[in-house]
This record gives sequence, C-alpha cells and structure tokens, in this order.
Amino acid sequence: MSETTRPTAPDPGGFVPRFGMYAGPNYAGGRALRPGETPSAADWQVRPIGFLDDVTRNHDINYTYIEKVYTGDDAASRAARNQALWQADKEMLGNMLRYQPANWLEAQYRDAAIRAFVAKADMSYRPHVDVVSEWNRNLAGIDPRFPSLSASESGRAQWQVFGLVHSGATYISTGMEALSTSGVNTQVAMLFNTHLRPGCIDPLKPAPRNHAYPETARDDSRRILVPTRDPSNLDVFTAEGHIDGKRVRVWYDQEKMTLIRTVYNGDQLESKTTYRGVIASGDSGEKYGYATYEVVRQDYVDGQPKGDPVKLPSIRAPETLSLQESEHTRAIKPNVEQGQNARFPQKPTAEDRAWHSGERAGTSPAATKPGAAASDEHPAGAAQPTLRQASQAQQFKDQLGPRLAQLGMSEQQINILAAAAVKEQTRFAGQGDAQGYYLSKDGGTIALRQVHPPLREFAVGPALGRSELGHWADVQAMEAASQVGARSPEQAPQPALQVAMPNASVSSPARV
Repeated sequence: MSETTRPTAPDPGGFVPRFGMYAGPNYAGGRALRPGETPSAADWQVRPIGFLDDVTRNHDINYTYIEKVYTGDDAASRAARNQALWQADKEMLGNMLRYQPANWLEAQYRDAAIRAFVAKADMSYRPHVDVVSEWNRNLAGIDPRFPSLSASESGRAQWQVFGLVHSGATYISTGMEALSTSGVNTQVAMLFNTHLRPGCIDPLKPAPRNHAYPETARDDSRRILVPTRDPSNLDVFTAEGHIDGKRVRVWYDQEKMTLIRTVYNGDQLESKTTYRGVIASGDSGEKYGYATYEVVRQDYVDGQPKGDPVKLPSIRAPETLSLQESEHTRAIKPNVEQGQNARFPQKPTAEDRAWHSGERAGTSPAATKPGAAASDEHPAGAAQPTLRQASQAQQFKDQLGPRLAQLGMSEQQINILAAAAVKEQTRFAGQGDAQGYYLSKDGGTIALRQVHPPLREFAVGPALGRSELGHWADVQAMEAASQVGARSPEQAPQPALQVAMPNASVSSPARV
C-alpha cells in the first residue's frame, strides 16, 4: 500500500496491518517498499490473493497517482490532496462494505480495515473533508454492521478506541497477517487450516511457561498453520503442527494445484488427504487462482493403506464480486502499472479535479483527446430528453439513485445510468412503460421490468463509458427510427428479443 498510508501517530486508525499482496504501509506486490519508493511494473503484476486484496490494489493505484500528481504545498493543494485521498478511500470502502467474506481470514481484515481507514480519514482530512457526513450520506448502511456515525461537538466521529485497536491486534497476534501474506490465495489458506473455526483461534505464539514451551507439549488445534514457501521450489508451500494430539503436515504445489494433508499418530502414518484442483472460470480463477478441488482420503494402518481411497465432497471455488471502480481509476491504472516508466501530469488535470471533488468520475484522462474541446463530442444543439423521457429518468433515479450513491457513484454517473435506462426502455418500447428497476447483487448489472416480459438488462460499466448526452442522442435516434417505421405499413413489426436471465439474481429496487 502507498506511502501515504504509513502510520503517523498512535491515534486510532493510525496503524494498518498488511493483508495479501497489496494492503499495508509501504507494501506492494508482496514486498516491503522503501519510504517513497514507487511500486515497479513487476510489483503490479503480482496476483491478488482474493477480492479484498484486489480492492486494496486499486487503492494503491489511486494513492500512487495522488502522491505523484497532488504535490503542491499551498492550502489549496493540500485541500485537493485530502479530497483525492478520501475519494480513493471511498471507492475502496464501498467495495469492502458490499463484500461479505465467506472465510474468517478476509472477514477479520475487512472489519479492521474499514474501521481503521474511516478513523484515519476522520482525523487526517479535516477541515477539507467532513468524513462523518460523507460516510453517513454515502456509505453507512451498505452493510448493516456499519451504520451511521455519531459526531462529537467538534464534528469528529466518536470512536470506541478499544474496538479499533483490538480488531487489528487480534488479526496480527493470531497469525492472520502472516497467513494472508504467505503467498497463497485465500482459498488455499483455508485448506491449510481446515481444523479451525471462526472465533476459536488462539494467538500464534503462546505465552511461555517458566520461559520455556516444550515442542512436545505444543498444541496447535486452535492455532493457524502458516504456509512457508520452499526456497528451492517457489511453487511449493509447506506447514506443520500438532493438532488433536497428532502431527499434521500440509504440502501444496501452486503450479500443479495439488494439496496433500498428511496426519501422523506418533511415528505412524494415519491418513493422507489429497486435493486436486481445476482452475475456476471467470475472475475467481483468472484473477485470484481459485479452483474447484476434488478430494480423496487414504487411511493407513501400520504404514500400509487401509482399504480403498475414499472420495470426499468436492470443494467449489469461492464466489466473488465484480470490482467496482470509477472511470478515473480505470483510466489511470494502465499508466500507473508501468511502475518507474509511468508518466504523470505535473499537477491535477480537469478530470482529476472533477474526480476528487466528487462531482463526477470525469472523462477518463486516457480517453481525453489532447486539445479537444468539450463540444467536440456533443456540438451545439446536442440531444436533450423530452419531458416524458426526463420523467422516466427521474423514476430510475428515485428507485436506484440512493443505492447507487451508497456504492460511491456521483450524481453525474447516476444521471448517465438513468439516460441509459431510458434508452433500454425505448429500445423495447413494445413491452410497455417501465414498472421497476433492479440492481444486481454485485452492482454490475441493471434490469428493467416493463408491463410485458421479459426482463431487460444492461451492464453498468459499458453504460458509464458513454456520456449522458450520448445516451440521449441514442434515444432520439431510436424515437425517430420508430416514427419512420410507423409510417411504413409495408414494414412488418419486429418481435421483442428474448433475453435469457443471467445466473446472478437481481434485487428489489431498495436492496442489492
């Protein structure tokens, strides 16, 4: 994580532990950075261990850009820098809040990180950012466990210091930090620790008794097994411990996607459980290396196989969300990922200022034509919605606007999606007026329910890639085409396209 996140004071939120390959002060690509060092292109190529790690990687992208571009030391520059840092924090927090980890490793870090970053922002960005008000307006309630903040007379949040410190301290003392940064993804980290249950994890290093703790008396039944990379084969990880009175050794080959858990009773081999993985499809496999594992256990007696191997239930790849990122983040990412070869503007651009002000994501810097005027894309007399179309857009904003704002979208982005929704309704006008709009659980798809089925859908990302006026121009073109068609009796009416429902379920207008 960026230099900007390094601890500066012993206050609550001033300390952020490491997680995965990217989260933590002066840390990126799974390695410690020198103060002020920029992550290299090779650092950015290191695979995140899961969704949360991917979220913090994006946060690093933004912070690296901010540190290179927002360098002024006058009052206005400091204000812009704090606003930009908070905008990056909000993108990260929005993703974290809508993600519900299915494993205790990510769950513990997520809880500690959300609390720490909001506390850090509340203390560091004043008076340029009213963090409490912005949290309550945009982020509170995405996860019911993180409701609105109450403020003191000074306007700062009223924090329970013990809760902030305890969450991070537990994450470190139990070995969760060591586990997450070991080099294996979160799914494999859980396979190394199938003996553990949430809430039943002891500190990694037990308190010594008479300054000694005999290895023969060690009990790791409630302790994390931390994988260690084999220096002679960097694809291989091993861990060993004493669990329920037996010695357990876990071996994992990352390239072969094979894990073997061997149990010894004394010196005698008792069982060997083998997990063989097949890489999952989609982001879970491509981005994080998750897999579906077939599991077989072979029992032994006196060192000899006892009967045939027993097939155990398969372990499916964890489900993941789609990473939500602003147009600005998508635009700067390819440049920042070049490491030392990246080229940065000398000061914040107009797109940067629009992003950090929270007014809109802004036209992406990478997509802006140098020297092009704003009117190049939309000349004078550009399309504007009719009163009826504006009413339809307002219906969309009334139903989904608050939820989209909670996910960190600006008013401009919501207006763009409203225009895109009206365009979809116009495209399938034969199905009648809109009855409701729905947002998918991962926030990546919007569905439109009209008087007549089927449900119509469009992807959020591509819709945000076109301007609001561009969508309205498309609407007018569709309206004009339909009017021409109505005046041509020889033209047969076209049936509505049948769109198959995706596997991802959609929610009511008020929920995700």
